[in-house]
Amino acid sequence: MRIERTGTRELTITGNIKTTADYLEIRNLALEVLRMGGKDLTLRVNDSLSMPSSVIGFFVKLANQDRIALTMLIEDPRLLDLLDELNLVGLFGARLP
Repeated sequence: MRIERTGTRELTITGNIKTTADYLEIRNLALEVLRMGGKDLTLRVNDSLSMPSSVIGFFVKLANQDRIALTMLIEDPRLLDLLDELNLVGLFGARLP
């Protein structure tokens, strides 16, 4: 997995999200972006077909507790289906690009 900042409040994730190291990279870069005072975050998830529970939990915390407005632009419909099954599409603002 590779993650990069592609906008003021936008991160792009390329590759499958699967390890603890991936979670830490996502968390650290997202928090770095949000420390600049933003209350919204856009994530472009290009290739991942899954998302570990640690990453899901982090995004749930951002949305529910920290009141961050999330937008997830997800390329792989299987990941969107997973988030739909977990009833997280609305909370994460998840959709196909």
